[in-house]
Formats: sequence, structure tokens, C-alpha cells
Amino acid sequence: MIGLLVEAVRGDARLVFANGGDWGIDALVGDLNGRVTIWQAKYFPHGVTNRHRGQIEGSFASAVRNASQHGYHVQEWVLCVPSSLDPQMTRWWDGWRQTQTRLTGVRLVLWDETGLRSQLMQPAARYVRRAYYHPYRDIGDQDMDHPKGSESVTIPSSSPRQPPDHAASPWRGGDERRIGTHRYLLHEDPVEQVSLDHSWSWREATADRVQHDPLRVRLRQLHLVRETSTAQRRRDEVRAQGRLLRKLGGTGGLPSLDGLTEQAAATTLVTVLPAGPFWRQAFGPTGTPLAWFPATGVLGAAAEVCATLAVLHREGASHRALGPDSIVLTGRTRRAALVDGGLAALTPQPGEGVPGYRAPEQHRGGRSSIPVDIYQVAALVYHTLTGHPPSSYATPPIRASLPELPEHLDDLLLRCLDPDPARRPVDPRALAAAFREGRRLLSQGGTR
Repeated sequence: MIGLLVEAVRGDARLVFANGGDWGIDALVGDLNGRVTIWQAKYFPHGVTNRHRGQIEGSFASAVRNASQHGYHVQEWVLCVPSSLDPQMTRWWDGWRQTQTRLTGVRLVLWDETGLRSQLMQPAARYVRRAYYHPYRDIGDQDMDHPKGSESVTIPSSSPRQPPDHAASPWRGGDERRIGTHRYLLHEDPVEQVSLDHSWSWREATADRVQHDPLRVRLRQLHLVRETSTAQRRRDEVRAQGRLLRKLGGTGGLPSLDGLTEQAAATTLVTVLPAGPFWRQAFGPTGTPLAWFPATGVLGAAAEVCATLAVLHREGASHRALGPDSIVLTGRTRRAALVDGGLAALTPQPGEGVPGYRAPEQHRGGRSSIPVDIYQVAALVYHTLTGHPPSSYATPPIRASLPELPEHLDDLLLRCLDPDPARRPVDPRALAAAFREGRRLLSQGGTR
């Protein structure tokens, strides 16, 4: 599973067979004649204890020793454990990780219970997630309409079976779906999420409206699995987001609401998707630092995103799901606009947001709003400019990768990435102004 997961989210992963020793490697990305990232899996399902420390330390020592002996360089060593660390082990890991990085130059990363879930929730990993962990797969229900290998989902229940709910059936890329009075052609398999208590599910996808007035849209649908208070509250929040988008009317880079449809147990938001490339297509991140000229475009687009967020914030809402696929560049001038309403008006959930761009507090859940948006914009700009995401432990200045960037903007972005939300700037308009000024200076060759 780790090999397939790494391949899905990082690309070109290889497993290593332990033929007389695995060199401290379970899976790797890279070249054993050059640079590699290593994943080491430890199946400690009931937690990491003191007796497990020796195994972890021994595996890392083996990886470093074999790299030295066989002439390759370990850039990153990722420990995978399917459990959470208690306070004692967390303190040990944090201290040991920092010491080993200082001694060896290898970056140590932990994919624990939360980290593994985060990776499995990425859209690219959906097939791995479904193959290994789909909680609702009922093999006994497969028939001629759902042959072996189908991704049909059923909800186990002790109550008598009801006629199938078309709104609840799985979405797949290439399907046509009727929602309200319109039919939509789905572009791709949806991004899907199930609530912690399995009382509701959420899915979203890009689609074309194929009858009446053709239109490219974003479909975002909440389906109530059980009529619980949690599910009802979530439905009320989705309706509230619809009312908010209708009120704002697509102004300032916000998506325009095309419809809010109630159908059986499903509530669907339909928003107009403007034509144009996504941030990822226009800017990256590419894995390498940007040159100063494309960096000016990044800063200009980021300023427009901040201005859009200011409109949301004035309404007491926050997006909280920003990433390279949630922003589209529209028109001849390539103005930045939001793809959809994100998580505006929805109660924060633990682990919400876009993997790689979540603010630290999003992993815990709880009330969070404007500081999350500030963090996510800064994380996206940082990743795009430098080619690598910010670290929750030590984030190097952007000027290490882009020396032309004005120093005051570099300092501001690092403050926006502060793990403590109380220490981040909170005014997106001021951040937008800083991006515009940074773009002006960078276009003139930058300033030190």
C-alpha cells in the first residue's frame, strides 16, 4: 500500500526487495546512483512505544550507512506508522529528528496516522484509498450492473433495502448526471469526502451543462447518508454558502452561483467556472524555483486572490481550501478568480483543506477563519516561487531561491506562515498591496 500511495502522490515509486538486506529502504523515489527519497514502513498499529524506538533508529542508521557505502545521497527519509504518537514519543521524535538532520543532512518526515490519512485523501490517491480502505464496499452486492472491479458504493444497514437513490450513486468521469432540470457531463472522477461519523458525504467535480444553455460549471454536492443532527447542520451550512454566493453575485473574483438544487437527500451547489488555465497550469509549482519574470505574474495573481478573500472576510466567511487547483486565471488579462466557494460558511472539520497547503490549526479542527486563508495564500506563493512547500519546522527565506524578491515581502510571507495563527497578519488587503508592490519592484529587477 505504501508503494502504491507514494507512486500516486509522488510518482515513479519503486519497492525494494530485501534480498540479503533492504538497505533501510521499503520504497524509494529517485536513482540509487544519485539522489533518493526513502520511505520506511513500520507496522505499529497500536502506537509507537519505547521498545519501537530502536527499530526506527536502526532503520535510519542503515539507510544512511548504505547510502555512504554505495554512493548515493538520501535527501529525505519518511517514516510511515499507522498510528499516532503519544506525548512522550512525540517529544522523542521531534528531538531525534532535529538531531539526525543536523548530523546527516537528511530531512526526516513522519507519515503517522494523520499524515497517511492526509496522503490518502489526495485526489491522486483515490484509487489506493478505495482499493484498501473503502468503508462501504459490499462485495456481496455486486451483480451484472456492477461487475467485479466496479466502484459502486453501498451503505450497510440492518433496515430493509430501499430502491436505489440515483443522487447517491457514484459519480465517474464521463457520466451524465441529471441535477434538477439540467443534465451535466462530468469531466473527471470527483473529489470525495465522508464525514467522521459517516452521516454525510461530499463530492465535487467540474462538468459541462449539456442541454439548454451550455455552460462549464463546478458541481459540489452534499448527500445525507443518515438524518442526524450533524448531517442536518452540514446541509444548512451548504445552503448558507449558496445564499452567500448569491448575495455576492460573482463580484471581485468570487464564483457566480448558477443554482442551488435540493433533490432527495442531496443538496447541490452549481457555480459557473470561468474559462482559463488553473494556477497549477499557469505557474506550477514545478519542483524548481521560478525565474524573476514569471514570479511577477505569481505576485500579481496572488494580490488578486487576496482582494477576493477580503470580500469574503467582510461577510464573516473564509475560504480555507486554497491551492493550485482552486484558482483559475481568466480572460485576456489572466485575472485570478476562485474556482468555487471552498469551505465558506461551513464549520471547520479536522483535516479539512488542500493537502500541502493546510494551516497547522486545520489538522486539529476548531474555529479558524481569516488566519487560515492568509497562511494558505502564503504557502501557495512560497511553494510556487521556490519549488518546494514550506516546512512546519524551519522554512528557509524565499530569497534563498529567488534573490531578486524584495526582502520586506519575503519577511512578510514568512510571518504569514507562522505556525501560530495569532502571529500572522490578518488583513488580506494589506497583503494584496504588498504583493502588488513586490511585483512592481521585482519587475524592475528586485531590491535587496
